[in-house]
Amino acid sequence: MSESGSTPPIRPISVLLIDDEKTWVRTQRRLLERSTGEIGVSTATSFAAATDALRGETPDCIVCDHQLGDGTGLDLLAEVRAENPEVPFILVTGEGDEAVASDAIGQRVTDYIPKLHLSRQPTRLARRIVSVVTADRTRRALARERRHKEALLDIVTASSTRSELGGNVCEQLVDDGYACAWIAVLDDDRGIVPLSTAGDTDYLEAAIAPGTRPADCTEPTFRALLETEPVFDSLPPDERNEIEPADWTQIAVDHGVRSVAALPISHHGVYFGVLTVYGRTPQIGDRERALLGEYAETVGYVFQTTAWKRTLLSSAAATVEFTLTDECHPLLALAAALPAGSTLRTATVIPRNDDHVLYVTTAEGVTEADLSEAVDATDAVVSVDCYRTDDGVHCGIVAESPVPETRLVDAGVSLSETVVVGGRARLSAVLGGEATVQQCVDALSELCDEGSVTTLWTTDESATSETEAIEALTDRQRQVLELAVEAGYFERPRHNNTGELADALDISRATFTQHLRAAQRKLFAAEIHR
Repeated sequence: MSESGSTPPIRPISVLLIDDEKTWVRTQRRLLERSTGEIGVSTATSFAAATDALRGETPDCIVCDHQLGDGTGLDLLAEVRAENPEVPFILVTGEGDEAVASDAIGQRVTDYIPKLHLSRQPTRLARRIVSVVTADRTRRALARERRHKEALLDIVTASSTRSELGGNVCEQLVDDGYACAWIAVLDDDRGIVPLSTAGDTDYLEAAIAPGTRPADCTEPTFRALLETEPVFDSLPPDERNEIEPADWTQIAVDHGVRSVAALPISHHGVYFGVLTVYGRTPQIGDRERALLGEYAETVGYVFQTTAWKRTLLSSAAATVEFTLTDECHPLLALAAALPAGSTLRTATVIPRNDDHVLYVTTAEGVTEADLSEAVDATDAVVSVDCYRTDDGVHCGIVAESPVPETRLVDAGVSLSETVVVGGRARLSAVLGGEATVQQCVDALSELCDEGSVTTLWTTDESATSETEAIEALTDRQRQVLELAVEAGYFERPRHNNTGELADALDISRATFTQHLRAAQRKLFAAEIHR
């Protein structure tokens, strides 16, 4: 069902076959349908019946005899061309009807074939139908690409915000025939939320809960963001009995979705979200995939440009998330030795000395014994000290330096959080000053293997800058205060004393106490004067 770049099957060809000779019509219909599985034939045996049939859905190709009893094929061709100048129209003529053929060419007939030739070559008509319809579809696809590119240029020019751009792109895709289109981004908690939607959103409302995390759902949008690769799915109706009732695919089938394309929105390695479209037809062709890829690339470029402008023009900084997938991060190596399903959350990373850093961490899904055993099995981790065990194991993990977080700080960012789960380390950072995403990626790449770093713009809003009171603290005062808060020093009963916390930072108890009191005085003074 799921595809990754394979060529989809040829779309069936619908043919309207018209002749007042019922025997000939039956014979040709059988020949056409047996010659290839691509052709589906409907018939009409008079001019009036043909015009009635064409009032409904236009077929991919019309095959019509010249003599119809109550009209002629040329008369029908004239009516068809008045309504649809491009639909393939093959005129079947009798022997010696060269004048008719000449008139038909003047009315832009696609082709004409004498009946005598069909009796000698029974498969000729089928081959010609496939040929002219394929050429027509190619022409339409090229015209559609031109319209798309022109519309996309207009959208980019006219849109002033990310939300407006996303809405205009989705509307354009729905106008072009998709049942639904949406752009998904991540919120501050890494849950997927819609930036823009268009079309029939009933499926989205039934299948996707806002805020769901990518790792918790197999719907194509989530997979594309998690895998940072395009995802294409087809959902033929005859597969519905094989679908688990709770699966997103069952909901899609129930809402008439036959195909899905989800493409990550990115630019220069920075991922902003996913563009997803849902169709009523069971396949998305190569040209269509390439066109959707251009949409996603263009949106990614504009999103990146918008992010740059926002960073340059605003005093507030932007939040970016870096994902590491190899064991260049010490907590990734540690997590590999922990029980499956464990999570390590670090809000504070403190350089202990030139050789070691301290991760103030909450470990979920593990015990103190698990941590101790994992540390013994991990070369990059020196030790672990557990502070308390309420709501997870709160601990200080000492690792060998350098680590990715210190490289990011050196590049000029402020760290927010590091989360290690599912074989990935996600580092959230706030870009400020002159720091750029590329500088951060370059700094991380000095420690990590090529291709193991991906970047995601996690929020649409600028991150809030630190208050003047926090900015007034020295680095060591901030480190001491953060460790004290994380280790539960201010809670009652107190979980750790100043001596234990000072040891974690490799400083004396007196020095720790001095920095802690200085930090408290600055914060209290700022509060009094507010």
